[in-house]
Order: sequence, then structure tokens, then C-alpha cells
Amino acid sequence: MSNTTISPEEVKSRPNDVFILDIRPAYSFDEEHIDGSYNLPVYDQLKGKNFIGLDVSAAEMPDDQEIAVVCFSGSTAVIAAARLREHGFDAKRMIGGINGWQSETTGTIQTAQAA
Repeated sequence: MSNTTISPEEVKSRPNDVFILDIRPAYSFDEEHIDGSYNLPVYDQLKGKNFIGLDVSAAEMPDDQEIAVVCFSGSTAVIAAARLREHGFDAKRMIGGINGWQSETTGTIQTAQAA
């Protein structure tokens, strides 16, 4: 496995060692998310290559843990993880994003209930 990616299985097996950063919009995070993850909704900004939200928030990231960056499928997490590495963090894209987590595990929190 690349040193810039982490699998959903590895994230799940190391709950105390990996900080899960979910960059999806707040409404998506509210619908479902990985238990214990932190939401920093910069997905739309990163799609437009606007790093300001991520750069400003980098100070809030733990520097003593590996960071698994989660988006929808993993493609935008590549950008966020690379930017965090530029700031000196051990940040990796979680393979498959939240979709990969759902297919590989059963650990999402469903917060929005169907009517």
C-alpha cells in the first residue's frame, strides 16, 4: 500500500491511532459519517482548488496522529491529504472514501432517518 493511502480496514482496526477527517459538506456528514470522525467541510472549496479553509484549519489537526482524509469516493481526499502533508502532517487518503467504508465495514452512523 502507498504511504499516501490508508484502507478502511486499517482505519477501523486502529481507532486510537488514526484521526478521521471527513471533508464532505456538513449536510452529507449529518446524513451519515464514520463514528468518531471530525467534519471540516472543505470539499466544495477543494474541488475549486481553494485551499484557504483547509490551510486555516490545519492548526486544528493533531500532529501526533496519522490523519485519514475521507470524502465521497477518495478523489478529493487526495488533494486535501497532499495539502496537509505540505503542512507537515502524516495525512493519507482513505481508499474509496465514505463509499469504500460502507462497502468494507458496517460502521457508519446514520443520523438522518428515512420518513
